[in-house]
Amino acid sequence: MDFEDDLAFCRYLAEKVGVAAIPSSFFWKDRRQGKDLVRFCFCRKDETLEEAIKRLKRLRS
Repeated sequence: MDFEDDLAFCRYLAEKVGVAAIPSSFFWKDRRQGKDLVRFCFCRKDETLEEAIKRLKRLRS
């Protein structure tokens, strides 16, 4: 998978996979340094996290 930056990848995750992530570039003074990273928040029920894991594993295929 090839994405222009972390924002494009996060949009893809939300729209196509149903998993939300935060683009890490917004946390860097030089946004280019975070362009290959994303952040996830894991403050959900176990069932929600298990579903997110299933969806993210599908990205490997």
